[in-house]
Amino acid sequence: MSTLLDFHRDIITEYIKPGSPSATVASHNLQSAPGVGDGLLILARGLGLRHVIIALMRIHARKNALVLLLNTPSREVQGLKEDVAAAAAASDDDMGISDEDREASKLIRVIDNETNAVERAELYMSGGILSVTSRILVVDMLNKVIPVHLVSGIFVNHAHRVTDTSTEAFVLRLYRDENKDGFIKAFSDYPEGWAQGIWKLERTMKILYLRRVFIWPRFHVNVSRCIDRAPPEVVEIRVQMTKRMKNIQAALMECMSACVNELKRANPSIDVEEFTTQNAMFRSFDAVIRVQLDPIWHRISLKTKQIVGDLKTLRQLLGYLASYDCVTFNSFIEALIASNAAGNASVFRGADLESPWMMMDAAQVVFGQARERVYRKSSNGSAGLVSYQGLPPGIEPVLEEQPKWRHLRNVMREIEVTRKAMASQGQATGPVLIMATGDRTCSQIREILQGADLTVVKPEVKDEDDGNTTPTSLKRSTSEDKKRKRLVDDDDEEENGGKTKPAETSASKPKMQFSSEGSEKLLKRMMNNYFRWKGSLNKMKTVFNKRRGGGGNSSSHINGESSKYTRGGRGQPASKRRRARGGGNAGTNSNDGEVVPASFEKEADDIAVYMTAIAPDDTLHEKDFDASLFGDSYGLVEPASMVVVRPYATSSSSKAGGQSANGDDDARALEEINPQWIVLYDPDVGFIRRVEVYKASKLEKHLKVYFMLYEDSTEESVYLSMIRKEKEAFEKLIHEKSIMAIPIDQDGRVQPDPDETFFRNLDTRNAGGQRISAKDSNLVVVDVREFRSSLPSLIHARRMNIRPCTLEVGDYILSPLICVERKSIMDLISSLRSGRLYTQAQSMCLHYKYPILLIEFDQHKSFSLQSASEMKSDISAVDLSSKLVLLTLAFPKLKVIWSSSPAATADIFLDLKMNQDEPSTEAAMAVGVENSDEIDSAFAITPADLLRSLPGITSKNHRHVMMNVKDVKTLSEMSHDDLQNLVGVESARKLWAFFNTDSREE
Repeated sequence: MSTLLDFHRDIITEYIKPGSPSATVASHNLQSAPGVGDGLLILARGLGLRHVIIALMRIHARKNALVLLLNTPSREVQGLKEDVAAAAAASDDDMGISDEDREASKLIRVIDNETNAVERAELYMSGGILSVTSRILVVDMLNKVIPVHLVSGIFVNHAHRVTDTSTEAFVLRLYRDENKDGFIKAFSDYPEGWAQGIWKLERTMKILYLRRVFIWPRFHVNVSRCIDRAPPEVVEIRVQMTKRMKNIQAALMECMSACVNELKRANPSIDVEEFTTQNAMFRSFDAVIRVQLDPIWHRISLKTKQIVGDLKTLRQLLGYLASYDCVTFNSFIEALIASNAAGNASVFRGADLESPWMMMDAAQVVFGQARERVYRKSSNGSAGLVSYQGLPPGIEPVLEEQPKWRHLRNVMREIEVTRKAMASQGQATGPVLIMATGDRTCSQIREILQGADLTVVKPEVKDEDDGNTTPTSLKRSTSEDKKRKRLVDDDDEEENGGKTKPAETSASKPKMQFSSEGSEKLLKRMMNNYFRWKGSLNKMKTVFNKRRGGGGNSSSHINGESSKYTRGGRGQPASKRRRARGGGNAGTNSNDGEVVPASFEKEADDIAVYMTAIAPDDTLHEKDFDASLFGDSYGLVEPASMVVVRPYATSSSSKAGGQSANGDDDARALEEINPQWIVLYDPDVGFIRRVEVYKASKLEKHLKVYFMLYEDSTEESVYLSMIRKEKEAFEKLIHEKSIMAIPIDQDGRVQPDPDETFFRNLDTRNAGGQRISAKDSNLVVVDVREFRSSLPSLIHARRMNIRPCTLEVGDYILSPLICVERKSIMDLISSLRSGRLYTQAQSMCLHYKYPILLIEFDQHKSFSLQSASEMKSDISAVDLSSKLVLLTLAFPKLKVIWSSSPAATADIFLDLKMNQDEPSTEAAMAVGVENSDEIDSAFAITPADLLRSLPGITSKNHRHVMMNVKDVKTLSEMSHDDLQNLVGVESARKLWAFFNTDSREE
């Protein structure tokens, strides 16, 4: 656990309320005066928000105080708990902390869905810091399981995610209604999230019941003074992309620009100020688009919807170009080609509309250049393939390395030389930490470095590509320059129409060189796997055609001879292609787009024939165990010689689960590994700040950082744009804070007006306006599973009292007669598909006089079940609207209410409850629950069991049948209409068929 920096201490003192029990401890521990109280902290990403939270948790973790931690995943809570224990152990007695404070980590506990109500009540009364999921906490608050008046305060983590309809806002409202003295401390390290929308900071502070906000950007004076005191040594390595990579990047940017322009042209009514190619390179652009288009989603064309998805695909391709090897990138490209192939015979056909960008000339450049990075056609079908056995004829491998691989090897060589020099002088050395984006990239880096020769340092040479001179270890050798020269010649060959110069035949070209043995093995293995995958498409297509009733192979006949490979994606020359009017490059004839898929499937057929012919024997072979080799390969690694390759926590599926841990795992890794050299293979703004904080906490340590970045690339553009966006977000926040008007009662600590309290407790529906208990008026019984949605919070905001419980029938009970089953659109579709909604409607109609199906739409999406483009001329029983009609025909008693948003639903509930009696929680819970003891006491056991075994008789309607029918004989003699009135249409059909069908005649 790193020590607190000066600006961390300044932040913490602002959070300590003067005169509070923890103020004395804080002033002693932090050696600073108490601050001004609670508030919202917005800290720049990577500046150590975790340190602030840990320090505050150490202060408040006491048995005589109960503090709640909201909006924090369990994995992150476990990390905080471990860090609190480490901080207490490291501080020892020099901080003046008591033995009770050293047990702080034991007072940090987690309450999740596996903790029952009794255990939760005991934990609430035992004090300490409890991390509770918002849904469980709000139910416990409403059921009075937790003593809200005894809660000392609440920590709200990731405060930028709190909205007026979120469960966290509901918790804070219940907390402030009953507790005016407890504190609320909110934290966020995502400033860009506060810059979205209009006055989001002011609205969120009102939701959080806070009056003060603390803004700490990287350019804050105290932060800069603290971090810049001893910065790490940074070596910036600007890597040049290969010519093919530059061509692919330019083509993808052209496709993305065309998609953005088409989006603007097709939707002139929306605000397109933020619809730029630069913004389209960020993941947040998807949310910007959906905010604009969701309200009119039912009116936009299928082409526009396809373009929205294509922008995400193009952004992924730009990222894959810099991160993935050439074989993986080409495989992804060809998977896109297969999935967008025109015609019904496509193997991976998954959409009704081809992606428009794939019809552009720029897209053909992407397809061709991506393939030529992996292999190309050979003029001599068998030449040049001596070292690459197992490839189809006519294929010459290229296997273009990622440029960063060679530079990474050279960096490791330089570090290894430095290590040996320091060891010879008796100086201690530390580990090397390599950080990259994604688990896949890290896996490839490990394989590349395993076979790399790190003992040779090449002399400083001049790069022929750009004419610049770089440090010795960052330059290519003479043999590598030859390879670069050969690659440049290959690119010149493409520009000459694919004609090879007479003096440069395939046999005379120099052998390809790799930066390491590991990279060579990696690319060869990836290429072999690629051809196996492509060859398997022939089998997949055969199965696909059989399932569709096709007549065999849709492509031309394949024989044993090698076929000519067409260059996928080229088709006719660009100058000879027909143009659509006003389309430019983006408006090529759709018929040209069929060239790429047709060529792709033709190649798949040819490769399948060859790969089947050379299929290796799958027989397993045994090998004797060599103990000496095992001992050389496994054992403890000294920290001085350790190299750790690790993905950023926010990009790894195994480290922190996406954005949930907020990169805190990276900060912990820095402290645990304690590296002396750090190689940033991919740029990450948050991790760079964490390195600065780590170095500032270890002033005496020498730390060298290698920062690798593709020059003139989208990677560089995105990195610089992220820094610019963060700076602009902080400037906007500072300006908004300076002009923000905050009411004096916004913190919720002001006692309510007595007159207002009187009228809130007054139920005007009773005769004479007599006063009754407020908790018994305007009551709604809510199923506990409904607290995943925002509707219970909005109902409570309308001053309706909520009683959460487990309901067997319905989601909301508004009165003894009214039962509501709420369905969102996705839930409605799945319920109709599975038949669950039929059972639910049957139960509601059986037990309540007014059963209601409420179909609720999203507030920010269109109020339309189906768009005009999705409506069909013919009526089908599988359509959503047809299923709804059949449901209402089966249950005429069922009422259907359409709601445009959760807020509209809350208003509808208010109207439905007018002039209605209050529901009983106990009665609502008893509806639909089987009670065999009660049944056995009134009815004979054998007839009751016999009745339950009949088709159409369920646990929901068997009691109703026994109360209205004398015996089973009478039931068997009832007509179909009588049965329908008794148990419903579907159950009556099953029951009548059972009684009136002679199985002997079947």
